[in-house]
Amino acid sequence: MAIHLVWFRADLRLHDNFALAEACHDSHAKVLALFIATPGQWQQYRMAPRQAAYIQAQLNDLHLSVRTQ
Repeated sequence: MAIHLVWFRADLRLHDNFALAEACHDSHAKVLALFIATPGQWQQYRMAPRQAAYIQAQLNDLHLSVRTQ
């Protein structure tokens, strides 16, 4: 079985996401979605806690959406 990895970086959309659409093109393949961030990265860019909370909420929504697809 083929495995396709989709690395979500800044674009957390499911709809109109070219990389995700290509990964899902093979109905027999397993698709893994990945997002990596560390608190150190967010501090480096001086991300406000509100912005980090927003990204976390978007990731939670993405997680739920991917699981139901």
